Amino acid sequence: MTNKKLLTSLAGFLICVFSYSQVSIFHNQDYSQLAKYRKMGIMIGPMIYDKADIILQYGQYTFENKPIPGLTFGLEYDFYPDKKWSFISGLYVNSEAVYNIRYRILKKDLYPDWPGDLVDKAKAYAIKSFSVPIMLQLNLQTGTKSFINFRTGLKLMYFPKGEAGFVLSISDSALSDYREIFGLNLKSPDFPLFGSYIVGTGVSYAMEKILLKMNVIYVMNFQKTITGEYQFANLMSSPLTRGYYELTGNYLALQFSIHFKKPKNRWLKVNLQLDKDGEPINLNK
Repeated sequence: MTNKKLLTSLAGFLICVFSYSQVSIFHNQDYSQLAKYRKMGIMIGPMIYDKADIILQYGQYTFENKPIPGLTFGLEYDFYPDKKWSFISGLYVNSEAVYNIRYRILKKDLYPDWPGDLVDKAKAYAIKSFSVPIMLQLNLQTGTKSFINFRTGLKLMYFPKGEAGFVLSISDSALSDYREIFGLNLKSPDFPLFGSYIVGTGVSYAMEKILLKMNVIYVMNFQKTITGEYQFANLMSSPLTRGYYELTGNYLALQFSIHFKKPKNRWLKVNLQLDKDGEPINLNK
C-alpha cells in the first residue's frame, strides 16, 4: 500500500471513530461495575513475529527462517469502559524483529581440516517502535465479574529508517586464509510510518482493586518492515547463491492489561446555615 493510500485509510477510519462516538449507544451505561476502574491501563505481554520469506535468485544454498519472539508493552485507554461498545487507543512499544535464522554450510564447502558441517543460528532485533492503535471494541458480560470482548481497528507505527546485517566468516587452522561465506544485507523502508490492521479477542475479570484483561491480537502490516538480500559466496565447491529476504512484521501478541480501581471520594459533604448572629450551623450534627 502506498503512503498516500495509507494516510487516506487512517484518516477515513479516524473520521468513522469520531462519528460513532456521537451515537447514542455511548450515552447509556451497560455495565455499572466497570465504571469503578480507571480508563487508562498498563499493558505488557509476549509476541511472536511471522517468519521471514526468502526468494532465491540463483544458486543452491538456503537457510531456515524461524518465527521471532518479542515483547510488547505500553498503555491502553478505554474511552467507554462501562458500555457495550467502546473505543480503545493508547501507546504500544514493540521490540521490532530483524531476523531469526538457522543455517548449515556443508563440509565440502569449508576448509579441508574443518571437522564437519558448520551449523549455527543467529537472531537480531531493531530499535523499539512506537504505535498508536485505534480499535472498536464490543464488550459482552459472561458472568457476574467476567466479560469477553472482540476488537478490530487500525494501528499507526513509527519505525525509523535503519540498516542491519549479518556476516559469517571462517579461516583455516593456520589463520592464513580468511573468507566471508554467508551474509545478510537488510534495511527498513525510507518512509518511517507504517499502517496495520488489528483483529483480536479477549477476556476481562473485575477484581476488588483491579480490572484484569487478557487479549490476543493479530497485527497485519500494510507494508514490509525489513527487506534486503542474502548471499552464500567464497565456498570451496558450491557456486554463488543469492536471493531476497522479506519480513512482513506481522505478529501475534498476548497482552495483559491492568486497570486500577478509582480512588474513593474522600471529600465530606457539609450543609451550612447561618444563625441569627451570622455564625454557621452544621446541619450534619
